Amino acid sequence: MRRLILLLLVLFTFAFSGFAQRRPPNLPQYDETLIHFGALIGYNQFSSLLKVKEPVPDPDKVVGMNNEFQHGFQIGVIGDLKVFEYLRLRLTPTLSFGDRKFNYNIIDKQGQYTTLSTNIEAIYLETPLELKIQSKRWRDFRPYVIAGGKHAYDLASLKTKKIAEEDLLLRVNNHDWMYTFGAGFDFYLPYFKFGIELKSSFSIYDMHISEAHKPYSNIIDQYRTRIFYITLTFE
Repeated sequence: MRRLILLLLVLFTFAFSGFAQRRPPNLPQYDETLIHFGALIGYNQFSSLLKVKEPVPDPDKVVGMNNEFQHGFQIGVIGDLKVFEYLRLRLTPTLSFGDRKFNYNIIDKQGQYTTLSTNIEAIYLETPLELKIQSKRWRDFRPYVIAGGKHAYDLASLKTKKIAEEDLLLRVNNHDWMYTFGAGFDFYLPYFKFGIELKSSFSIYDMHISEAHKPYSNIIDQYRTRIFYITLTFE
């Protein structure tokens, strides 16, 4: 899917560039502004870097596990500060909505292998601080790369606290520190700048709260959040 997205972006870029050659550039003084603001909306895909203990600690109850990609979306605002011509500092407070899905391979009461799944809702309040390194502007088009870090607080954990202890298969931390990197394209339109950005975020620390008395928790050696974003920006 990601290869198809990249191919479409390249084709769109060439088509847009060909059209742009026939008229004067849009917003010629836009990048001279010291500070500007905007909004973002996009798609996200929650997954994880999951490591299971070997050997599994309770093979008579849980024999293995994995996780699935889950789809969501995000909305946010953009604050952009010019450092110099090719470098900008960006703060983009964002709400990201998604789910984490874990599948357990277990042995039921009849001694048969079966699968048990659990979903953990995630509503991340994110505060990314990133450096945006831009290429030279070519008429109405300007590619860039972006990298930085962020803190994410899981608002859904407030709901989790109200769930009975015996109904929780596993727990994860509600504070997540992550590093981010990605790339994007800015298109200068007559009245605003439109951007398409592809980015990934990875947890720096283990997010799993270990509970040795729970076989569904005890099987996990390490869990780190991983999120992929496709974002549309309007500035």
